Amino acid sequence: MADYRGKIVEPNLVWINDKFEAGIKLKISQNGIIEEISREISGDVVELPQFALIPGFINAHSHAFHRNLRGQSGIGCQESDTFWKWRDAMYKLVENISYDNFKQLCKGTFEEMINAGITTVGEFHYVHHENDRFNLDNAVIEAAQEAGIRLVLIETLYSRSGFNAETVNKEQKRFESKIDEFIKHLKILEKSTNSTTTLAVAAHSTRAVDTEGIQTLWRYASENNKSFHIHLEEQPKEIEDCINSFHRLRPSELLLDKMYPVTSKLTVVHCTYTLREHLNVFAKKDVNICICPLTEGFLGDGIPDLNDTDHLCLGTDCNNRINFLEEMRWLTYCQNMKHNRRNCCKLDATKLLQIATFNGAKSLGLEGAVGKFEVGQQFDYVAFDLESKRLKDFKAPNMLLDAVIFGAGNEEIAAVGVAGIERKQK
Repeated sequence: MADYRGKIVEPNLVWINDKFEAGIKLKISQNGIIEEISREISGDVVELPQFALIPGFINAHSHAFHRNLRGQSGIGCQESDTFWKWRDAMYKLVENISYDNFKQLCKGTFEEMINAGITTVGEFHYVHHENDRFNLDNAVIEAAQEAGIRLVLIETLYSRSGFNAETVNKEQKRFESKIDEFIKHLKILEKSTNSTTTLAVAAHSTRAVDTEGIQTLWRYASENNKSFHIHLEEQPKEIEDCINSFHRLRPSELLLDKMYPVTSKLTVVHCTYTLREHLNVFAKKDVNICICPLTEGFLGDGIPDLNDTDHLCLGTDCNNRINFLEEMRWLTYCQNMKHNRRNCCKLDATKLLQIATFNGAKSLGLEGAVGKFEVGQQFDYVAFDLESKRLKDFKAPNMLLDAVIFGAGNEEIAAVGVAGIERKQK
């Protein structure tokens, strides 16, 4: 595996300023940061004549352990016809999970992400407890470090089983924590952070955390400059239950009513059934909306009502199929089919790449560190093989990105690197 730290690299093509350019050299520091980008950099150059480089993909929403349900989709079976029945299988998966098994599940998922060009993952983590409180959090961190992926551990609060419940049910005991204990643990977790492992926070959903818990955690996130994530309106039942509870509001209305001030530090995940009027409010407040097209199709969730004002990012969520190019494609295709048009949300190849890179970084609080090839950013990259069968006839700079996003797959990824260190090589 190559190590480009302390070196100058020159790919055949590199994605700079929203276009592919040739003849560009990148000087990488000893700690994997881009020091200089220029056509004229003196020194020995590592030439990469077969590669086109783009910034590494940034996965803003993952549940790594869900991947172990692969092969058990139940699609087409009457007894598996809803999201809620799938959720029962997920509960069973972690019912008796050990630290080592959980770590291996996560590591396998993270390694597969690297092979798909994902260099940063936001792991929305709520399976906290084995024998000791919160010990499974360290299993996720160790798994990411061993896989070589950049991790934002989205530490997730989960306190109750439903809107009118006081606590969790027996299947959710490994998830459960109260807000005071949770915040105290966040301060301990902070000691595990480094240049490739950082923290964000989440309330699992308005269903699983009461409004006081959401408000307290939002205040903590705001005061400590942490990104805040929450599942929102993925399923009609969630909305119906919220309206039928004492709140008498939709979950999105509840968030907008109780979280103040709403800022770009907030990421709402799915928004499958969020009304356009509420999405408009999120857009005006620069809120990130994380869409997970392959999971939303896999689980039969639905298609959100998006437009070109939304601040979108992408996640692999249940990880049944890990292919970020497909996530980009299906974000576009679903909107095209929903509206019977081919120019929905202005989702061309350039915008899709921004959604898959910089927008993901913004959602995870990493926009100053990753998501672009700029001086001062980490050298996290995906290299595509220009001589591959799918790309060799379409490698002109003005065609290549469109060919990659709408025509290529993981097979065309030749190499992947994090902080200048190659983590995958074809």
